[in-house]
Amino acid sequence: LAERSISTTLNQSIQSAMEEDARVAESANTLFGGTINPHRKGKDGLDVEHILSKRFQLAASRTLSMYILDRGALAASHLCTGMLQFADARDPYAIPTRPREDVLRLFDIIKASCEDSISIMGGDLFASAVPSFPDEIDYANVFGDRLSGGSGGGATSGLKMDVERMFIENIQVYPHAFDELEFNRNSVISGILCVALSGLVECVRSSVFSSLGLRQMKVDAVLLRYLVPHYVKDVYGTPEANACTGVCNAIDDVMLNAEQRCVDPEVIMDDEYYDAEKDEIVTPFLLVQQFLFNDDGDQNVMERISFS
Repeated sequence: LAERSISTTLNQSIQSAMEEDARVAESANTLFGGTINPHRKGKDGLDVEHILSKRFQLAASRTLSMYILDRGALAASHLCTGMLQFADARDPYAIPTRPREDVLRLFDIIKASCEDSISIMGGDLFASAVPSFPDEIDYANVFGDRLSGGSGGGATSGLKMDVERMFIENIQVYPHAFDELEFNRNSVISGILCVALSGLVECVRSSVFSSLGLRQMKVDAVLLRYLVPHYVKDVYGTPEANACTGVCNAIDDVMLNAEQRCVDPEVIMDDEYYDAEKDEIVTPFLLVQQFLFNDDGDQNVMERISFS
């Protein structure tokens, strides 16, 4: 009888503990505060104003901002690699063949950051599935007027660039120490991309671009604009209402600065590159499409830079 009583007591204790853990997991719908902890046994009056909770949340927010800045700085260092070679004007007919490897390293960082985020904060691994590559008629909708040539032909004057910058929405790149960040993957990834592109803009502003350099920048920008919606989305009615739009505007700002510093104004709005080896005309959009979806059906590139 004593053995049966001990066994019954142990089983009841185990079951009670498991039910308690389940209730805690169900009630803890936020990372910090806002819910009553059942383990406190009615002692929540010790922190009625949630001061401790707010302090922990602010400390966690600062830690998260440091993570975003670190990952963004690393991504920026890759994007700015080899920028001096963009001024090489020895061959005015040279054209790029594919996006730079350094741009692919950016997506290596973004993918790893997505996995880090959901392992801690949960949520979706990506914002949306990678769409099929758009047709030419849809370039403006997918890549924007700046990359698709919808902003007008010919060289862009300084006055026109200033006007375009007035209509590009300013975004906060570096969070303030007392800002409380959103604890979700979308906020983290958009922050990393903004920091990386901000570093790239500053690097572009101190560089000079040949026709080859500007064309290479455009190929890289097309790849970025194509994949950004896969990782980041605008969540209306929240602090992330312009998360994706802000990143796309940052890419446009990179191209605005690169065009202003190109030594060959004639190539600024010229998207048709003559490939002398193949005796054909290619565009930056076609180069990206061929790189991602080649005739051999090799999906290794897409598997590397996306969650497809």
